[in-house]
Amino acid sequence: MHILNTWVAPHLLISKGEVGDYALLPGDPRRVDIIAGFLNNVKLLSLNREYKVVKGTYKGVEIVACSTGIGGPSTAIAVEELARAGVRYFIRVGTTGALVKGIKRGEIIIPYAAIRMEGTSRRYIPSEYPAVAHPVVYNALVSAAKSLGFNFRTGLVLTDDKFYSSPDEILSWAEFGAISLDMESSIIFTIASMKSLYAGSILVVDGNRAEGTSKAYIGVKGRKEHDEEVLKAIRNEVKIALEAIVKYLTH
Repeated sequence: MHILNTWVAPHLLISKGEVGDYALLPGDPRRVDIIAGFLNNVKLLSLNREYKVVKGTYKGVEIVACSTGIGGPSTAIAVEELARAGVRYFIRVGTTGALVKGIKRGEIIIPYAAIRMEGTSRRYIPSEYPAVAHPVVYNALVSAAKSLGFNFRTGLVLTDDKFYSSPDEILSWAEFGAISLDMESSIIFTIASMKSLYAGSILVVDGNRAEGTSKAYIGVKGRKEHDEEVLKAIRNEVKIALEAIVKYLTH
């Protein structure tokens, strides 16, 4: 028991009981700062490797924000260590590349499931196991987006390890319902499901692979990953995630 009480996560550098039930998971550490701007009583818990961890309160509910870095292994570590520290609800707040023509930059997608085309979750359980958002979290995100008046899409997200993939490698998945591509959602969904935890994802479109406007193809301008249009949408998705927690996930 003494060991459990003094355990410190080796990467997030947080202790058991230091965080509450709810976590927002952006990929980018700088997006943690955006989330922190919505919170009161903000405290920086750690800054190590790709992980920046802060906690604060939103409308009286304690929230932790933790960056996951890019892709599967670092995301799995974040979920594992947050879960061991006490988190039960995980919401990815990220970006995604559209796979269907007509989906515009700045649009919001709330996926109900993910295609596991990454390797990390397969190290946990065979590929037959589904990667699905928990219905309670998915419905909370949808309800919050509607209550705030934001437009959004729902559908399948394709989670892949390879960012610089060619159109021939991935666009065929749109024929089977995938509307966008990311690198983390299926890992979060799978690990949370296996541990009887609660996970969801909300994503902002930052380019369209079907239209050739993905940053993987055209790069970025002005040495900035996102312009103000996408940053505004990121702030909107954070607002949706926070409202989902306080309105629909607290008991």
